[in-house]
Amino acid sequence: MKHAPESAVMDFAPFLRRVQARLGEVLSSEGSIEQIMAYIQQTNGKMIRPILLSHVYELCGGTDSSLVLDVAAGVELIHMASLIHDDIVDQSDLRRNTLTVQKRFGPQAAVLAGDYLFAKAFMLITLHKLDQVLSVLTNVITQMCQGEIQQLMNPGCDEAYYWRYIYQKTACFMQAVCQVGAMIADGVDQKTIDLLGRFGLALGYAYQLTDDLLDYSHHPNVTGKNVGNDFMSGMWTLPIIRGVEQGVLSQNWQRELTFDKARDLLEAEGILAGIKTEAQFYVEQALAILGTFSGSSASLQLGTLAEFVCSRRH
Repeated sequence: MKHAPESAVMDFAPFLRRVQARLGEVLSSEGSIEQIMAYIQQTNGKMIRPILLSHVYELCGGTDSSLVLDVAAGVELIHMASLIHDDIVDQSDLRRNTLTVQKRFGPQAAVLAGDYLFAKAFMLITLHKLDQVLSVLTNVITQMCQGEIQQLMNPGCDEAYYWRYIYQKTACFMQAVCQVGAMIADGVDQKTIDLLGRFGLALGYAYQLTDDLLDYSHHPNVTGKNVGNDFMSGMWTLPIIRGVEQGVLSQNWQRELTFDKARDLLEAEGILAGIKTEAQFYVEQALAILGTFSGSSASLQLGTLAEFVCSRRH
């Protein structure tokens, strides 16, 4: 598979500028919260989910630019809120080489800021009276919360648990984003909505596998977050699970090994490379689904995005 360079996301820059402008309008506020909202907007990430939604919408023949802009902005607000809450739970200091909201303003303010973003997202969706879309997205938020609570209170350490967790954490959201992009286009049948949901699901798995691998990167200045954070937190992500299953690491890996030693062992035994291949497999699944659609501009852009997901370095 030929990987897209990270600069490929710049192809989506015109739409992202419109999303950022809309977010600026929606998050315009007064009082103390204005400072937090301004800070959040300065630290926007790649905005993959709005890009996904807009190109799925275009792929399905959608033409209402105001509608897709508001729904894309709503999706990004949900994502932003979930990251803020995740950073509180994980006590993370850095995200994208910048202090997290909870580190900069304190966990109490961060909790409320995340809640505020969720409320603004729902406001955008209800502006267009999209009850079905709201139902899909609230179900996703429910799934994400269930997964994070389970991970916090009773985490698992085997592959069955891992795949359930990353479905709830990441993959179900990308699945829903693609479904919603199809749903808001006129006249799209359920079969097409489901097919594009499968595209998003495969992409979500590839994204999370790649994210887990980035925790074992040698370049924290590139990834923009604390390398080894999952390891230090004792999280059983797929590299650790497979390392223990294959006898490369012991069950007491966190007490017996430094992060650097564990990474070297996982690398030397090919476990990290194997997971990278698995992420590429899911990208290939996503590309195969795209192949059932005509080679439109939207289809090509979605293919570029799918390849970027697996080749990204942050």
